[in-house]
Amino acid sequence: MRLLSRYILRQLTLPFLFGLAALTGVMLLNVVSRRFSQLVGKGLPASVIGEVFLLSLPFIIAMSLPLAVLAAVLYAFSHLASDSEITAIRAGGVSTWGMLRPVLAWACVMGLATFCFVDQVLPRANSRLRNLYFDIARKKPTFELTEQVINTIPPSQYFLRASRIERNVYRDRKSVV
Repeated sequence: MRLLSRYILRQLTLPFLFGLAALTGVMLLNVVSRRFSQLVGKGLPASVIGEVFLLSLPFIIAMSLPLAVLAAVLYAFSHLASDSEITAIRAGGVSTWGMLRPVLAWACVMGLATFCFVDQVLPRANSRLRNLYFDIARKKPTFELTEQVINTIPPSQYFLRASRIERNVYRDRKSVV
């Protein structure tokens, strides 16, 4: 590998890692804000809540990985252009294709890695997440119910409207007896 190719790939590495971390963090905050009220206060252990958020990560990574690659390439080449390094490289006799060759190779490797991730990891994580939600709904029937809303009962075609949901009614009755 030529010195110039290593330099260009090094210019891509930090913006890619930063973009991946930032985009994943923002998208994870979105998932946490949407699901937090559904999970907390339902009597679920912290390990189950953590597993739900951990199983949400593969989908988030699959969405943020291509965006991080795009952001890294744009940032790296704008940084090279602002420092007039592209002009110096071109003056040194390197063609545009010579500069883009390592970037295209890196993009192909990242595309293949994303394909393998989406093909192998993502379906398994989504399946485990769906099964976890079904287990939670089976063990905590009031988990999916919302007050003053017409709720659907998933395995059937029935609807249920709850005016008020008491979370700890069974625990209180056991302590009385």
